[in-house]
Amino acid sequence: MDKGLFLFNPKSGDQSIKNKIDYIIKKFQRSGIFLIPFRMFDATDSDKTLKNLLESEKFSFIVLSGGDGSLNYLVNFLMKNGINLPLGVFPCGTCNDFAHGIGMTDNIDDWVNVITAGKTRTVDVGCINGSRYFIGNMGGGVFAGASFSTNNEMKKTLGPAAYYLKALGELPQIEPFNIRVETGNYLLEENIILFIILNGRNAAGFSNILKQADVSDGLFDILMFKNANPVDLVNIFVKMVSSGLSGDRNIVYLRAAECNLKSDKQIQVSIDGEQGPFLPIEVRCIHPGLRFFVNY
Repeated sequence: MDKGLFLFNPKSGDQSIKNKIDYIIKKFQRSGIFLIPFRMFDATDSDKTLKNLLESEKFSFIVLSGGDGSLNYLVNFLMKNGINLPLGVFPCGTCNDFAHGIGMTDNIDDWVNVITAGKTRTVDVGCINGSRYFIGNMGGGVFAGASFSTNNEMKKTLGPAAYYLKALGELPQIEPFNIRVETGNYLLEENIILFIILNGRNAAGFSNILKQADVSDGLFDILMFKNANPVDLVNIFVKMVSSGLSGDRNIVYLRAAECNLKSDKQIQVSIDGEQGPFLPIEVRCIHPGLRFFVNY
């Protein structure tokens, strides 16, 4: 019988995963898979405990129930410890940008079927300053801090709408900043209000922000939002909800395997929705990265 490690964050999203664990274990067991549950963030030494567990047992794969922040934690843990077991993500956080981007469903029965079908894809991983990793996106500027500065109770109750409400509250305080972006082929300076580095199509709960983005091509998609008037900002928001951002005149778009970012202001970045360092930073794409179960 194959053995899988089931990591779950009991505080992700609406926190209902605690009531579904037995059903998930039963579904895998009926498919001939022995699933061992592990409660994430249960102690200060959970990293050490998790590492010891992975070293003492022979697992065929890892599955994670959590949101973008839980996934970011796990990606950093795996990369720093040189572990590359196939990873399946059950999206139960607030936005679940990466999980939805690779076709993962929040229907338990369908999700178990995806894992047991065994289809995987090697996905790029981002590395910041040589020591911190991300899997979905990172960014800085207006709205970028909404995810980690939003009250957990609001996220539990409202879902992604909690981020949008937080972001709307920032509109009166929009302050543009100068950014210098250096890649292997470009050197640009722009006056912007926001930048996003995408590894995939989704960010902040919006699907298909950039429809041509590919998680396995060895390149990041870099979007810089110019300091536009309020009407243009509304148009950009509408495009994010509907058709995607390709071709908008107020957005500078680059693709690169690595880049250096500097600013004239103190800009803190958000990494998969979690607090990150301040600019300047160096970002590079690790290709190939980690293996994920996918549903497309």
